[in-house]
Amino acid sequence: MDRLDREFITDKVVEVIQTEISQLSCGKTNTISFLKGFILGQMSIVVMVLLVVRYLFTEDVERVKKRYIPSRLSNTPSKDAMKIASNYVTSKTYYDLIHHPPESTDWLNVLLAQLLVQYREDATLNDRLIHTLDEVLNSGVKPSFLGPIHVTELNLGEEFPIFSNARIRRSDEIESMRAEIDFEYNDQVTLGITTQLILNWPRDAFAALPISLVLSVVKFSGTLTIELVNPPATNIQPEIAIERYIAISSHSDFILDLKVQSLIGSKTKLENVPKLTDIIQTKLRNVYIDKLVYPTFVKIKVPNMWKEPHNRNDTVAAEKLEELMKDVKQA
Repeated sequence: MDRLDREFITDKVVEVIQTEISQLSCGKTNTISFLKGFILGQMSIVVMVLLVVRYLFTEDVERVKKRYIPSRLSNTPSKDAMKIASNYVTSKTYYDLIHHPPESTDWLNVLLAQLLVQYREDATLNDRLIHTLDEVLNSGVKPSFLGPIHVTELNLGEEFPIFSNARIRRSDEIESMRAEIDFEYNDQVTLGITTQLILNWPRDAFAALPISLVLSVVKFSGTLTIELVNPPATNIQPEIAIERYIAISSHSDFILDLKVQSLIGSKTKLENVPKLTDIIQTKLRNVYIDKLVYPTFVKIKVPNMWKEPHNRNDTVAAEKLEELMKDVKQA
C-alpha cells in the first residue's frame, strides 16, 4: 500500500508540475505576442508621424522658387524716359496720374457676375464639376501613402466678387504704366474631400487612416495689378523674339480667411485638429504668394500681328490681313 501510495503521489506531483509548466509556457507566449503587437503598433504610429511631418510640416527645397520677373531690365530705368512716355500717353487720354480720382468698376462687376452665374449653373448640371475635380485630383502621380481622393461636397457660393477703385500708376518698366484694382469677395465657397493615409510598412497597405476635410473660403480681398510689359527697344535683332505680355499680380497685403473642418480616424476620431488647420491655411497662403504676389505674376501673352510668317498658319493669317486691308481701301 505504501508503495502504491507513493507512486500515486508521484504521478500527481508530476501532473501538477507539467500543468504549471504548461501554464507558464502559455503565459510566456501570450506575453511575447502582446509585446510584439505593442511594439508593432508603436512603430506604425512613429512611421505615420514621420510621414505627416515630412509631407505637411516640411517643404522641398527644389520647389522653392526665386521670386523675380525674368523680363525686367537689370539696369534701373531712366526716370526721365519713364516720365516722357507716361506724359505722352496720359496727355492723349486726358488722365491725370496725380489728381485723377479712383474710378468705379460697376460695369465690370455686372459682367463678371453674369458670367459666374452661368458657370455655376453649368457646374451643377449632372455634377459636372464634381466629376472633373475627381479626375483631376486622382490623375497624375500620387504618393504611395495616399489613397483615392473623392469630392464629397462642393458649393460655389451665392455672392459675387466686387472690384472697385481702379486707378493708373507709373510702373517700374520703361514706357509703361499699370492699373491697380481693389477686390473683395465675401462668401462661403466650400470643397469637401475624403481620402486615406495608407501605411505601407511592414507590408503594402498594412493599415489605412481615413481623413475627411472640408475647406471653405470665407473672405478674400486685396489689390490686383495689371500691366502691359513691352520688350526693351533695341537696334539689334534678337535671335529669339522677345514677347510682349500682360502681367497680373497681387499686392502682398491681401486677406485670405479660410475655414477648415477635419475628421481623422475610423473608430476613434479626431475632429477639427487645430494644428492641421494651421498647416493647411499656411500651405494655401504660400501657394498664392508663390504664384501671384508681386514680384511673381501670371503672364498672358499678347500676340504680335506683324511678325514674319514662319509657318503655314502665319502665312494664311498674313494673307487674310492683306485681303482685309485691300477691302478697306476699296471701300
